[in-house]
Amino acid sequence: MNMFYCDSISDGSSRINEDIANINKYGAWVLDGATGLNGKNLIDKDSDAKWYVNQWDEYVKKNFQKIDIDLKTIVKEGINVVKDKYYKKVKDRNIKSLDLPSSSIALIRWVEDTLEYFILGDCTLIIENNNKLNVIKDDSVTKLDNKVFEAMDEIMKKEGKTLNEAKKEVNNLIVSNRLLKNTDQGYWILGFDTEAVDRALYGKIRLDSDAKLLIASDGFSAITDRYNYINMENLIYETQNKGLDSLCKKLREIEEEDSSGYKYPRFKKNDDASAVYVELMNKLN
Repeated sequence: MNMFYCDSISDGSSRINEDIANINKYGAWVLDGATGLNGKNLIDKDSDAKWYVNQWDEYVKKNFQKIDIDLKTIVKEGINVVKDKYYKKVKDRNIKSLDLPSSSIALIRWVEDTLEYFILGDCTLIIENNNKLNVIKDDSVTKLDNKVFEAMDEIMKKEGKTLNEAKKEVNNLIVSNRLLKNTDQGYWILGFDTEAVDRALYGKIRLDSDAKLLIASDGFSAITDRYNYINMENLIYETQNKGLDSLCKKLREIEEEDSSGYKYPRFKKNDDASAVYVELMNKLN
């Protein structure tokens, strides 16, 4: 397969963007970082999550071309590399689980007529190939988040509290959910636990015709799976015709119109939004 078109976006919700979207000739990746819930940064003055995803971005750039090694092995080795850098920098191994940064990740790599993918967390992969659409996503994080949003919604509508006030009220539930990180009872995500690699969504798909691919962080995919502006089945079509930048602008308009979070309860008004769109041409065509 040859890449003949690509588009990417990583739109931060604030001065500090904890997402990354990147692409090279071997594949593409999206990272959606999460800082620990301790309310402070231990490793970077701006954001531990920003440091974390940048470490992974550099690692993937250096190792993506090793096509004789599968993505699971590359990620597993990467966890040890980034973990070692982290603990050397903080010089403290008595850090609690809630303090540690983590990230959702979506990796896609194409070699000849095969697409290899690896997903941890709540990133989305959409594949259009041979007139068929395949959506690959783990909804474990989404289910936990929805319980929080439902509780926030009830508080906001019954007690008239703001989005931030409601979030503070449900903080215990947020913490409880985070403690389920990388457990069978909760969700699996990119952190410092190599067991998560074996719980990832992973596979290889033969692409027997031209293909269109989209990977997105949950902040971007919210335009379809939270705000319902576009059906998931139409997201690739809309991306192809309007471009990621245009869709992201619409996403921000929706969030601005509901800045109170009254219609769509969420953790904050805007989330970092990142995506990569790729069109591949079958070499035989």
